[in-house]
Amino acid sequence: MSQIKFLVPPGRRILMLLLTYIVGFVVTGFAASLLLKIGSGGKELAMLRISAVVQDIFMFILPPVITALIITRQPVKLLALGKGPTLTMLLMAVAVMIVSSPFMSWIIELNQSIHLPESLATVEAAMRTMEDNAASAVESMLGPSTPGNLIVNVLLIGIMAGFSEELFFRGGLQRLLSTTRMSPWAAVWISAIVFSALHMQFFGFVPRMLLGAFFGYLLVWSGSVWLPIALHAFNNSMFVILKQVTGSGEPSLGGAESSWYTILISAILTAAGLWLLYQNRINKTTKL
Repeated sequence: MSQIKFLVPPGRRILMLLLTYIVGFVVTGFAASLLLKIGSGGKELAMLRISAVVQDIFMFILPPVITALIITRQPVKLLALGKGPTLTMLLMAVAVMIVSSPFMSWIIELNQSIHLPESLATVEAAMRTMEDNAASAVESMLGPSTPGNLIVNVLLIGIMAGFSEELFFRGGLQRLLSTTRMSPWAAVWISAIVFSALHMQFFGFVPRMLLGAFFGYLLVWSGSVWLPIALHAFNNSMFVILKQVTGSGEPSLGGAESSWYTILISAILTAAGLWLLYQNRINKTTKL
């Protein structure tokens, strides 16, 4: 990052990303309202998918791209788009995601079982309603379980969402935070927290934050945003496939029924895989 020449000071870089995100949010909201009106009469699914594409473009792709173009003459380098990950790191990262399935499913169950104090019962009810609405929105976008819908959903929810969100949160936000005096590990975790918070799902906050941190470390260790993009797309695509084929969306390797030793083995293998990824990082001088 020290080799990148910036045209504006650190604080303005983050502000620029925030402002372009807000503009994208407004544009997306206006487009979504318009598409919902157009979509009446049997076109709801198509309009919902178009709305998702608009959101990906205006909220997650354009903000980091526009920001990078304005603040530096090396936008590709800033966004870490210039090189791909090694095949070794890619395969190791996929393996880590697979073996972590029982452990992550256990964390998901723990987060979903959290209950707020009785005095905050109304708040908890509102949060759980938001969770249900989010799940219903996903169900609506998936549509019927047909081969055509499966392909479209993998492209939209799997690949495009994985690309757009990683470009914004890791290529944009995390990389810009790293250009300040903030340490790399702090940039990873702050980006992960923002990533999870913006999904507005409290009862899925912790596992999504951990997933975001995993993607963040992959960027730091590989020096390429394409690695977290690939893993995010893989994660989303597996969710879509499992959801449409089995109706679950939860990996078959994990869940509430997993035994404690399966979860423990999963946690140990996950830690070992992360350590191996760290040992194989591109920049051997990276300290986190």
